[in-house]
Amino acid sequence: MTTELTLRLLGDVGEKLRSRALPAAFGRPFNLGDQRIEVVPTGHLPGAAALLCESEERRIFYLGAFCPEPLVAGVEASEVRNADAVCVDATFGNPRLVFPPRREAIASVRTFVKTTLDDGQTPVLLASPFGALPAVALDLAEAGFALRAHPRVAAVLARLRAVCERLPVPTRFAGRIAKNEVLLWPPEARDASNLAALDNLRLALVSGLAAEPGVLGRMRLSHGFALTNLASAVEIQAAIEATGAKEVALFHGGAEPLAALLRERGLDAYALGPPRQMMLPGGL
Repeated sequence: MTTELTLRLLGDVGEKLRSRALPAAFGRPFNLGDQRIEVVPTGHLPGAAALLCESEERRIFYLGAFCPEPLVAGVEASEVRNADAVCVDATFGNPRLVFPPRREAIASVRTFVKTTLDDGQTPVLLASPFGALPAVALDLAEAGFALRAHPRVAAVLARLRAVCERLPVPTRFAGRIAKNEVLLWPPEARDASNLAALDNLRLALVSGLAAEPGVLGRMRLSHGFALTNLASAVEIQAAIEATGAKEVALFHGGAEPLAALLRERGLDAYALGPPRQMMLPGGL
């Protein structure tokens, strides 16, 4: 099950999947067996959806990854539904993590870029095109900065223009960077040889990971901006409260610490994790 927009954004892969997919529209519930199903926008990415499954016994809301404030035009605003149980992505749900307002963080990235260029260096933003990078790229382009991007980043931004026509299409990186350009680069390629070959760089991580203690040090970075299109602990708690759910399943990063906090508040909250082998008594 998917949304039509997701299939279109997947391009050729989406077309190959189409014969095996069940496209569903936001706000148009339908019956599937004994379940009433509704696909709900999450605000995370274009076409991203949550799933409400309702039977005579209970309502389960698979919210997953969501962002309460879409960062670029073309992303449907997040919605929640009343439910008995809810399942949420808690990648950045650890209550100890602190995030600035997203628009404030984007402005801070712009300031970093300007200061770096004024100092005669090349700013390199390590950020995922599936995260907050599209919003940052749009902000920088509208401020007049020239952008160059890793081919994978450029390809994703180009595809997202089908949803947000204002998004820039950066020049693809081909081994060189021009004066006064901003380089957009995937974090997983931090140690790529073609990046290491460039001189006079100032790198910064643009990700929710920048809020995690020790991450910048491990990545050998002195600059980071905690900006993400995933929900924080405060935002997750607000969404859970809005659903009215008493049972809460959490997964990824901050699942266990957030579940512990929710249990203190009277909810049946638990972390979902990988299957674990049952340990048998010795000798059996």
